[in-house]
Amino acid sequence: MQTLLDRATIRTDLGKFSHRWRGRIDGWEQSGQAHTEKSFAQQLWSDLLRCFGVIPERIDLFERDATRASTGGTGYIDFFWSGVAIGEAKSLGKDLDKAHKQALDYLAGGSVKQFEYPKHVMVTDFENFRIDRMGEEPWTIRFTIDQIADHVDQLMFLAGHETVTKTQEEEASIAAAQLMAQLYNALVGDNADEAVGDDAPTNIEEEDQKAQEASVLLTRLLFLLFGDDAGLWEEDLFRRWVEFDTTASNLGPQLDALFRVLDMDPSSRRNIPESLNSFPHVNGALFDSSMPAGFLPEAMREALLDACRFRWTQISPAVFGAMFQLIKSKQARRGDGEHYTSETNILKTIGPLFLDDYRQRADRLIAAQSTTLKALNDLQDELASNLYVDPACGAGNFLNVAYAKLRDIETDLIAARHRKQGGMDRSLDATIDQRLSIDQFWGIEINWWPAKIAETAMFLVDHQANRRLAAAIGQAPDRLPIRITAHIVHHNALTLNWSQTLPEPDGQTFVFGNPPFIGQYTKTTVQTEDMKAVWGDDYNGYLDYVTAWHAQTKTLLADRYGEFAFVTTNSIAQGQPVGALFGSLARDGWRIKFAHRTFKWDSEAPGKAGVHCVIVGFTRDRSSPQKLWDYPDVRGEAVLQKLEHGINAYLIDERDIVLRKERKPVSPVIPAVSYGSKPTDGGYLALDAKEGKAGLDEDAIARKYLRKFVGAKETLHNIERWCLWLTDLTPADRRNSAALSSRIESVRQMRLASRKQQTQESANTPHLFQEIRQPTEPYLCIPIHVSENRKYWTALRFDADIICGNANFLAADKDGLLFALISSSMFMSWQRVAGGRLESRYRFANTLTWNTFPVPELSDRDRQRIIAGGDAVLQARALQPGQSLADMYDPLSMAPELLAAHNALDKAVDQAFGSSRRIRTEKQRLEVLFAHYRALVSAPTPLIAAPSGDAPAE
Repeated sequence: MQTLLDRATIRTDLGKFSHRWRGRIDGWEQSGQAHTEKSFAQQLWSDLLRCFGVIPERIDLFERDATRASTGGTGYIDFFWSGVAIGEAKSLGKDLDKAHKQALDYLAGGSVKQFEYPKHVMVTDFENFRIDRMGEEPWTIRFTIDQIADHVDQLMFLAGHETVTKTQEEEASIAAAQLMAQLYNALVGDNADEAVGDDAPTNIEEEDQKAQEASVLLTRLLFLLFGDDAGLWEEDLFRRWVEFDTTASNLGPQLDALFRVLDMDPSSRRNIPESLNSFPHVNGALFDSSMPAGFLPEAMREALLDACRFRWTQISPAVFGAMFQLIKSKQARRGDGEHYTSETNILKTIGPLFLDDYRQRADRLIAAQSTTLKALNDLQDELASNLYVDPACGAGNFLNVAYAKLRDIETDLIAARHRKQGGMDRSLDATIDQRLSIDQFWGIEINWWPAKIAETAMFLVDHQANRRLAAAIGQAPDRLPIRITAHIVHHNALTLNWSQTLPEPDGQTFVFGNPPFIGQYTKTTVQTEDMKAVWGDDYNGYLDYVTAWHAQTKTLLADRYGEFAFVTTNSIAQGQPVGALFGSLARDGWRIKFAHRTFKWDSEAPGKAGVHCVIVGFTRDRSSPQKLWDYPDVRGEAVLQKLEHGINAYLIDERDIVLRKERKPVSPVIPAVSYGSKPTDGGYLALDAKEGKAGLDEDAIARKYLRKFVGAKETLHNIERWCLWLTDLTPADRRNSAALSSRIESVRQMRLASRKQQTQESANTPHLFQEIRQPTEPYLCIPIHVSENRKYWTALRFDADIICGNANFLAADKDGLLFALISSSMFMSWQRVAGGRLESRYRFANTLTWNTFPVPELSDRDRQRIIAGGDAVLQARALQPGQSLADMYDPLSMAPELLAAHNALDKAVDQAFGSSRRIRTEKQRLEVLFAHYRALVSAPTPLIAAPSGDAPAE
């Protein structure tokens, strides 16, 4: 049991401190004693720290050498507590503002390292005090020795009770990552590099031996560093042991001795040196004899001492695991700690799933005077009755934050109960009061290293929570030796039977996390087989890999109460996968509880770009109110939306329908589109761009049949390419042109050699493209794939004499209406939600994208305005001669004239769809589009499971 000083005790001790030092000060003034700073400064600071439960003899606090920035000279700091405070004591009557500047001068001199920077400056002349908090929320207070007890709250940082702001947490987390990188480099060298994230080794045997040993050693050192600051033992015990009981040459063997002691029950310890025997028994297999430290590089000791001077209790629980998972990557170690999932993003998932509701219920109970002890107990029991599961837990980030936040709620409930009880029947054992346990938290992780560190990280988060409980009620459970741990299962989550592995709780099972992002076209054969196994008859080849976790969760919760939410790529709410995923869930009674529409989630893995994600939570509770957040800026803040209909599978405020493939357009305004003409010619009719005209322009007969040819690359990159278009070829021209005869014969031979019957049959007309769909009037050319970074679909209009290949779609577009419509933001919004993807690129589909595009009936006025808007876009493009579409539509460098033309076009299209002005957000456009879709489709497809089967071959 660990009992810490509460506020009342500290205040009482400060009163005694004030009385004691007031007597001394009065005596000095009567005797005229000078130079009190030299004689009594250390004693003053020591007495003050004891009031807050700090034993100064156990921390190296006084007279630290430091360089002054203003002079470059060396002096000493009276009082320095790394990460906490710097103090200067001056003689009676001295200027405290000048003393404050002196302290700042030392901090700016360079001898205090960034990770040691204190948050407070304390200066005094014994009778008067000035305390400054630095950083994000600065303040300054002044008081006399007689008033010090009245300022107990501002001084509670000395007892470790200060609230750390989010910005400070982030800064501390980056500093911690840099210190860990320094330790790792000292161990294995700067060039060591291991795969991390989804590419990390699955089993320990797959990893380099040095990396294994470094991984285990750093996990143990993290525990010791954190324990030094968090009250697991005497303050700074480990730092003092490293400083006074080791050398650069014997650090490794000494650490091995310490690890043996930490794994040893006190009753079995014999002849242990006092410096080692002061450490408690830890247990939990963390310090067992496997993988000893051995002899370490000499640079390791200095790196470790630097780490000892950092305040490890400042870092966010969200980065405990990720920080150690990523240090193996050379790129991550050389970065600035930017790869960690933020607590804010994690809370977007677990907040609306369960945390926000528990927080609000607790706050209401605590605020209401009529709340009974039973009501407080019941809510605390409910928290402790649930199972919390992250089935793709990595290094435990989601579990860490969930546990920390739930413990905060429980601590508030316990404190409220203590206040209601007063001094009556209050438990003397905090283990009775505290019921939520890390034993309720389960993770599944396929990679060995993250699974290992997740367990350690959870224990550290548990101790942080115990410190907060101690601050609230004066005591907290003592978790050493370790008897209870989180359950991290090292296994492939898709081949594991979750129902057999995860115990069924008395309460609910909440499942959440961030499963791997792997698209439908990038799955391995093994991953595809895993998906087929978990989805069973509902398997659909269009589904992304991440949806396998939905299938496993659906199976787990089929016979137990619970809810779930996952971070996924936004493709689950787009195109063909929508019906397959949401239909299957709807059939089993699941509905969307909340959703975050598309936003940018930065990858934890170095070198991998952030992805566009959504978060969707599911419930079977029909009475649960739905919540939808939108992101006007994908990197910006979430905006809670007011719902009229509810959240549908495309994550918009609309009714539950699924877009179905259509054989013809649902809109009477637009015609069907088709693929361009298909050569199937072995390269003899459609020439390679590198061939140019292949000398055919030197043949007077062949020259007549040369036509410009456009495939996808030619359309986007303005590449000149040619083909032989021989629909009007005469027998005489064929006979009289050796070049034509040779190429036609080569096409015939190539087609005859094919295994496909259709191709063999087309050998009868070897002078023609196998499939001819060339319009006889100006037409719209639609590239099948467009970069996901494009704001607009990069289509073109061509005259009939330019031949369009089958890497594009096309449609006759005599007046330019179709070009204008497909160049609008309205179409892009529809493409994003209805269309498919190839890798991350947008993929145009005639049946699912174009044929469902719900263009309403257009008045003559609207039609002409839209056509004029498309013409203006073409004119703006013409202002950039020589530039390709790819260059013109680079999202970072679009010409102002082109952007203005598109904005004007959007206004015309938006008004034709019924808006009074240009629509500004994707969400608004989709609401308009779905309303028109419902109006055009007589019987919209309800949300039912899509037919099973593999995705068609590309």
